[in-house]
Amino acid sequence: MKPVLLFLLLLLLFPAASQLIHWWQSGQPPQAWWQWALILLLPLLLWLYLRHFSILGCKHDGACRK
Repeated sequence: MKPVLLFLLLLLLFPAASQLIHWWQSGQPPQAWWQWALILLLPLLLWLYLRHFSILGCKHDGACRK
C-alpha cells in the first residue's frame, strides 16, 4: 500500500514543482485554476513526502523500519 501512496504523491509533486519552476523562470503567473491548485498544494506535498517517505523522516517513529 505504501508504494501506491508514494506513486500518487509523486504524481502530484512533480507537476507542482514543475509549475512553480516554470512560473519562476518565465515570470508569468499560471493561467489555469489547476496550475494554481498545484502550486498551493506544493508545501503540503513536500511535507508529506519528507515526513512519510524520505530518509529524513526516519527520525520520527521509526518510519524506515517498516
